Amino acid sequence: MRKFLHIGVALFFLLTATITPTHAELTLPPDVMHHATVGINGVYSLDFDTAEENIAWVFEHYPDHPFAHFGNAMIAWSRYEYEFETSDDAQRKVFEKILDDSIAGIKRWIKKNPQDSNGYMGIGALYGLRALFNMRNRNWITSYFAGRKAISNLEKSLKLDPTYYDAYFGLGIYEYYAGTLPSVIKVLAKIVAIKGNPQEGVQFLNTAREKAHFTSDSAKLILIEVQNDRLGNFYAPEKSLEFIRQLRAKFPKNPLMHYVEIICLYETKNYEDVTTQAQQFLKLIGTDKFYKDIYIPRAYTALGTTQMAQGNFERARQLFEEGQNKIKNQEPSRWGVWNALRLGQVYDVLGQREKAKAQYKYVLSFKDKWGFDDLAKSYSKKPYQVPANGVGPLPPL
Repeated sequence: MRKFLHIGVALFFLLTATITPTHAELTLPPDVMHHATVGINGVYSLDFDTAEENIAWVFEHYPDHPFAHFGNAMIAWSRYEYEFETSDDAQRKVFEKILDDSIAGIKRWIKKNPQDSNGYMGIGALYGLRALFNMRNRNWITSYFAGRKAISNLEKSLKLDPTYYDAYFGLGIYEYYAGTLPSVIKVLAKIVAIKGNPQEGVQFLNTAREKAHFTSDSAKLILIEVQNDRLGNFYAPEKSLEFIRQLRAKFPKNPLMHYVEIICLYETKNYEDVTTQAQQFLKLIGTDKFYKDIYIPRAYTALGTTQMAQGNFERARQLFEEGQNKIKNQEPSRWGVWNALRLGQVYDVLGQREKAKAQYKYVLSFKDKWGFDDLAKSYSKKPYQVPANGVGPLPPL
């Protein structure tokens, strides 16, 4: 559930680089603010050409300013995460190299400008991104230490300017997620003394949503995730739907904002609206430049899972098979492999065990980039059965 909203975290890291708090000695001139705004809107719309052009301008005129380094790193991250669906190893290496270079650049900036809160916010944000990346790759120890560096720098930024409300976004993420670690790493958490306060984390996120200059929208995205967690203490999917509709109105070109609304509609059990929106999403692929072919499995995930949730497994089978055929000439992304797993589940429910096992074998044929192997191995040994509480959330687990 947490994976589908990482765009909020990534955009936070980009957005914080443009803040010019009252107490900072160095501020951004109007021309930099213009390019910052255009670049940020480019990332929010997944228009990477526009974003890259504007970040390049800032690099040319202000080579080591935090915005230049953050913008560069965030474009690389967003392209790897959303344009390539975390499925392109070459783009991953590009991102890792740019992230390292950007951290080094911000360190140079802080050395020359030790009282600039932008610098501490900036390097804290990049360490936060490194922590997120390591967590996604299940490198828990390195993720923890990167996260601690992130928090330390964000706190320095707030110390320089207590009204720097955007810092509460990063602090809120840390407190919430450190306090809701998955059970598989609880022992590790005790060893390295990871502590968090989910209640305080949500309060920090709401402070950012209400008062922050640039991270208010990103705070909404993370709160949507928190409020869509069925096992959490803050489950409020109707509020999530309200937030995402506000964001879609503000950034109508972003297909991932569109898809998050589909997820929220599913979570509120508005299945007819899910189907309508998912069909619209599918039609836009290939006709709108921002709706790319790699998003095809997302559309079929929504269509097929909605039928599963309503008990229409024969119709779900048709949809998942259609989706799998549509991408047979593509290198499968995370969502494509998730669709393959879902199709195996449907075959099991329909009593087509051999077809189901073939699907699980197909899932296991890929390097386990996305954490599906345990499920596929389990279902290979014992047929999938619909749990008493239903087929579960729409996004990949």
